[in-house]
This record gives sequence, C-alpha cells and structure tokens, in this order.
Amino acid sequence: MKVLKYIFFFVVALIVLFFLVGLIKPTINYGAEITVNKSAKEAWAVSKDESKYDQWLEGFKSIELIEGEQDQLGSKYKVIVNPGEGQADFEMIQTLVDYKDYEYVVLHFDSEFMDFEQKISHTESDGITTIKSDSNVKAKGLVMKSMFAIMEMFGGAFTKQETKNFNALKKLIEENTTDYFPEPVEAVTEEVNVESADQ
Repeated sequence: MKVLKYIFFFVVALIVLFFLVGLIKPTINYGAEITVNKSAKEAWAVSKDESKYDQWLEGFKSIELIEGEQDQLGSKYKVIVNPGEGQADFEMIQTLVDYKDYEYVVLHFDSEFMDFEQKISHTESDGITTIKSDSNVKAKGLVMKSMFAIMEMFGGAFTKQETKNFNALKKLIEENTTDYFPEPVEAVTEEVNVESADQ
C-alpha cells in the first residue's frame, strides 16, 4: 500500500508541476536570424511573395484577404496551415499590425489555440541583408500553455521550426531568379515622314 501511496503522490506532483510550468511561463519568446547575399529590397520582395510561401513556411497551405485592402495596416487574412502528416488543417487570422517597406513587418495571428505575434526585420549592410525574427506565442488555456512551455523548454520546438523556416527562406532568396523590380520599358515610337504626293 505504501508503494501505491508514493506512486499517487508522485503522479499528483507531476500534474501540479505540469500546470505550474504554464503559470510561470505563459508566453514563449523565440526567434531566428539569417544573412543573405542579396539587397534588403530583393529579400523583402521574396519573403512577401505569397506564391512562394509554401517553399519556406512549413505546413503553409493558403492565404486569403478577408478584410481591408491588401498590404494596408489593419488588413486581415485567413491563413490555412497543416501541422503535419495525418493531422487536420487549422485556421489562423493574420492581421498586419505595422510595417515599413524593405525594413520590417509586424504580424499578429489569432487561432483557436493561441495568440501569436511576430516581427521580421531586414537590415542591409554592404549588399548583405540580415533577416531576423522576434516571435511571441501565448497559448489559450492552461493546458496548452503548459504544453507549449514544455515543448520549448525541453525540445526547443518553436525555435527549431523557426530556424528551419528561415534556412529555407535563405535558400529561396539566394537562388531567386524572379525580377521583382524590372526596369521600365520605354515605348519605341517610329517617326513616319509623310512626303507630299504633289508632283
């Protein structure tokens, strides 16, 4: 009986500890950083190209403007993501909080499970651009808060995923062949000299 009692207290202690982790660390902060041999202008264009999101954002499926105007502050987008094979898709609402062209963008994501805010900055020096993220995720509900905290504390799950995405973005930018800023083509006009038909 003593053994059962010790097991019971051990299980209770584990449960208390589990929930305590979520109370102590309700928000997870993480980020990643890469450097690319491209201008900030080109790196920005590649990272904003929605047709290429699935090439560097793991699990990305679609994005749709649902409120406001494209790329305007306060505009909202429905983002569909699949967390992994055999798992159901889930939806997030992305809000454009702040941005400055070629320098930084701040996004807020709201889903059934979490609130997530991310700032991605671009800094150029001598033709080399540093791209850095600062991300904060706060789960909804104590159980999810504890799970998120443990995932990051013991496995670095969020940091690893961000690093993986950023490494894919680095490859995408450095191998980019899309001309996002083509030189304007001057219209060619032919001057037609009309000679008098009078003989």
